[in-house]
Amino acid sequence: MTRRTLIILLIVSGGLNLFLAGVIATSIVVHMNRPDVGRGPGPRTAFRLYRAVGALDEPQRSRARALLKEKHSEIRAKIEAIRTARRDLRRRIRDGAVAPEAVEAGFRSLQQARGEARMALHTLVRQIAESLTPDQRRRFYRKAYRSGGRKHKWRKDGEGGRRE
Repeated sequence: MTRRTLIILLIVSGGLNLFLAGVIATSIVVHMNRPDVGRGPGPRTAFRLYRAVGALDEPQRSRARALLKEKHSEIRAKIEAIRTARRDLRRRIRDGAVAPEAVEAGFRSLQQARGEARMALHTLVRQIAESLTPDQRRRFYRKAYRSGGRKHKWRKDGEGGRRE
């Protein structure tokens, strides 16, 4: 191998290393600055609620589905209000709202929409849980409010106890 070939290989290797370091650094920065997706009420919370209702026994499931059907349009409107408030806030920030009051008003409307949706979902969950036995209620709450994260391998059945 000649000296010239070695220098070219070292330059290419250094470039690849810099590229990989940039990709890793970018993914870390993006991960740290991402919005809290799925933490507030929204479609994911509603999907978990439907999944929790689907896991109930038949008599309770039919009552819960009837209640979900009755409240569906209200919950959907609340979730759409969150999306509208979020779009409005994005528009205010993107358009360069210099006045802090304008941005603060956008944040307040988003927070209010989230709070209303959260209350509507929690009220619905409470209404469904009223007809359940304590054991069914515990399982229903666990499925309805389960975090989106994956289970840790060292936990036994996701309960928090350690495996032996």
